[in-house]
Amino acid sequence: MGIDTQLIKDGAYYVVLAGEAVAGCGGWSRRATLYGGDHTPGRDPELLDPAVDAARVRAMYTHPAYARSGVGRLILTWCEQAAKEEGFKRLELMGTMSGEPLYTKDGFVPTERLTDDRGGVAVALVKMAKPID
Repeated sequence: MGIDTQLIKDGAYYVVLAGEAVAGCGGWSRRATLYGGDHTPGRDPELLDPAVDAARVRAMYTHPAYARSGVGRLILTWCEQAAKEEGFKRLELMGTMSGEPLYTKDGFVPTERLTDDRGGVAVALVKMAKPID
């Protein structure tokens, strides 16, 4: 999907280092775009209303050498805490099949399944949501 520089500009993107190596990264957004990078069609930078909209968990990646080591869970915790501090009551994300077990373990539930072929290759995706405690 590529990088989403809006997350970086918004100060809502996190990087976990293992020494000098990037173990994983990910963030959250107060904007309407659910997934995709800078060059993905259909992006919507409109700000969400925390009273009615779900904050978006975005651009989660874990280096394979650090899979199942807590990196993804740590980033999800940071995202949830930051979204809660801004008044959001729910989180939403679009995950790949490989990410679904992590998100399910964190309390997300599937709400829709789809395939996105806008990048030239069909990718199975699952839209998931969870309330913020």
